[in-house]
Parts: sequence; C-alpha cells; structure tokens
Amino acid sequence: MKQIAVVGLGNPLLKDDGIGPRVVRELQKTGMPPGVRAVEAGGVLWSYWNLLRECRHVIAVDCMQGGGPAGAVYLMGLEQLNKIETGAGSDAWIGHELHFLDALKLAAHYGVRPEVTIIGVEPGEISFSLELSPVIEARLPRLVEIVRERCWCLMR
Repeated sequence: MKQIAVVGLGNPLLKDDGIGPRVVRELQKTGMPPGVRAVEAGGVLWSYWNLLRECRHVIAVDCMQGGGPAGAVYLMGLEQLNKIETGAGSDAWIGHELHFLDALKLAAHYGVRPEVTIIGVEPGEISFSLELSPVIEARLPRLVEIVRERCWCLMR
C-alpha cells in the first residue's frame, strides 16, 4: 500500500516560516498512524522525488501569505494552488513552495501523480528567529490536530 506523507515545508530560521517543519516535529513526537510518514523537506527539487513516487497522497504544511489574520489556516488542493501560483494571488507563497510545485510538475511528467492537500498558515512574523511568533505558537496544537484529522480521513 502506498503511503500518505505529511511534508513540512519552510525555513525554521525565519520565525513563522518554520511552521511546516515544526508541525512535522510535533507529529513525530507523538507518533503517526501506520502508513503515514511525517518528513521535513528542504528546498531542493530532487529531495522530493522519492517521496512523491512512494506516496498516494501528500499533505504539505507551510506558511502562506493569503491576506488573512495571523494564524488563519488555508486548506486547498493542487488545482487551487496552481490558480494561486499563476493568478493574482501568486505573492501568497514563499520561494520553497515553488520548488515543491516544480517537483510535482516534474513527477507528473513521469507519470507520478499523488493527490495533494496543502495546509497553509498565515504568518504573524517572518524574521530571523528559531521561535514561532506567539500567535502561531498558540495555533500549533490545532494545526497538528488538523493534519492528524486529514490523515485519518485519507486512510478510510
């Protein structure tokens, strides 16, 4: 059976931009259901290849500047993300998400097409720090819960 992967995107050195890796670390601490992997992903295109090949569904968690209040959560599929990437909302994503999109496009070219769910989190602050802003830190338990709920739904 192909796996479900939770991919934490973002730079932990840039405060709230590190929300993806932080969610993954919290999930790893408490354990994942069988068939679910939680991984931190760097910004290198090729680092995603094996992950995409091995999974039937990828849940990507990252910071997203969508214009909402800090801590707002955006849930979307790849189709909506592609509209944001090419449309008026293209400023919403920080650079590493584009590497992830490029990896998905390359994988699709070779016949690898996992389902994708994006969980974006509106940042409070993006500056040099290893700590999340207080607003995002307070949202962390709920974000972990949202990811877990999504994993359980996909396992049915």
